[in-house]
Amino acid sequence: MATLAEATIVLETHPADPVELWSPENAAEVQGVLWFVMLQRALGSAFPGRELPLVLDCGNRGDLAIEAFRHGLKDVALTASESVMAKVAGVAAHCGGRLVRNPDIP
Repeated sequence: MATLAEATIVLETHPADPVELWSPENAAEVQGVLWFVMLQRALGSAFPGRELPLVLDCGNRGDLAIEAFRHGLKDVALTASESVMAKVAGVAAHCGGRLVRNPDIP
C-alpha cells in the first residue's frame, strides 16, 4: 500500500480490526521517505484515535531507514547485513521505533 486511497480502503474494510499497513518493497527508495511521512500524517488526520502502524520498507538501505526514524516514522522494514541491522536498531531504539526484517525477502 502506497497511497492514501489504498490505505483508506483497507482501514474502512476493517474498521474494528488491528491493521498493520506495509509499503511496497523498496518503497523508501522508489517513492522517498518523506512521501510516507506525509502519508502517515494524512492517515492520522483521516482516522484520529486509531492506531495505524505503517511499515516502510527500506530494502537494504540503512541510510533510508535511519532517515525514516529521524523523520518520526516508527515502523521500518530493512533487509541488510547484521552489522547494518545492528546500527539501525540502535537508532530505532533511540527514536522509539521498531525495526523489522521484511519477512518476504530472504
